[in-house]
Amino acid sequence: MNGRKVAGRLGKMGWMAVVCGIAGALVAVIIPAGTPAFAQRPSTGGHVSELAAFLDRVQIAEPVVYRHLAVYPVLLSDGPRLRGRWLTLDAALSRGVLEITEKGTGGSVPVVVVENRSRDEYVFIMTGEVISGGKQTRTVRHDVVLAPGQRIDLNVFCVEAHRWEGGKAFSSGKLLLPQSIQKELRSGADQGRVWSEVARNNAALAAENRTGSLELALKSAPVQDKLGEVRRSIVPRVPQGTLGFIFVDRGRALGAELFGSEDMARDLLPKLLDSYAIDCVVILRDEAGVDVRAGNRVAIDYFERVCRAGSQRADTPGSGAGIRSRSDGLLGDGVSLDGTLVHYGVQVGHRIVPPPKPHPIIIYPEGRR
Repeated sequence: MNGRKVAGRLGKMGWMAVVCGIAGALVAVIIPAGTPAFAQRPSTGGHVSELAAFLDRVQIAEPVVYRHLAVYPVLLSDGPRLRGRWLTLDAALSRGVLEITEKGTGGSVPVVVVENRSRDEYVFIMTGEVISGGKQTRTVRHDVVLAPGQRIDLNVFCVEAHRWEGGKAFSSGKLLLPQSIQKELRSGADQGRVWSEVARNNAALAAENRTGSLELALKSAPVQDKLGEVRRSIVPRVPQGTLGFIFVDRGRALGAELFGSEDMARDLLPKLLDSYAIDCVVILRDEAGVDVRAGNRVAIDYFERVCRAGSQRADTPGSGAGIRSRSDGLLGDGVSLDGTLVHYGVQVGHRIVPPPKPHPIIIYPEGRR
């Protein structure tokens, strides 16, 4: 059976477990035991059209696992992908086509200036990416698409509380905020709350430093050694054709990241892995491995929850259309361009570190918590 026929059958048969050929690789698509052959995924009618179109074509592959952290590759059965030439923040900065500077002569804590100097390439900057240098290290507050030649003021947060000195130019920190801090951003945190979360993170990593820098803490040798181990275990095993990821830790679904481009998803996976592993592996430390079959059900339930949650239009700097979800205990943000999804990231609304205490299981009346 070829990949095209399998994809067609999946469209009719919902989450039926098969092994299908996608981009030349064999990928096992998951389904919980006992699901009816013609089960239908939830309606995505509450979402903006481009995100709904993406969710309607999602297939979830079997996870790639590092101890208790499971990463579920997300693939698409068919349909259009993001068009045009695209660069990530890191790639654009390394090639010299993206310039990020302090605003004005004296700088401004919540704003930097970003310019895409490419003539024919779009630049995607993801929520939570860290930019290094300037008068203090910052992190990006919103997903942003910069069209060729576009220059904008970009809203940021400081993640280095005790420094205000240096030059105007920024480089890539090659880091993404830990998911626990990203959750605070999406929950409406102010600058004081962000500094507090950075201090908590640095203390938990035993990596406190003179300037309160998140970058220095995340780049400390013990932290990088552990993160490198996670990357080496997971990144090479992610199948071709992957356009997103669902992250499950210790039986908890924590978030999902969806992209309109396979290249973009692949390039940003190491950063994304680090952002989850900081909380789930380095801070919470290792435990025994996971029951993958139980995790499969968790990942599917989370995806279906995302489908039901809906989304709305939101403001975004730069080009494109912003996307926002704040329902059913989920916090989601993203951006699209010309009717095609560029990126959508969605997290659970509860605290990631430390994990919430489990609710007691009520045995009477039956089925209640």
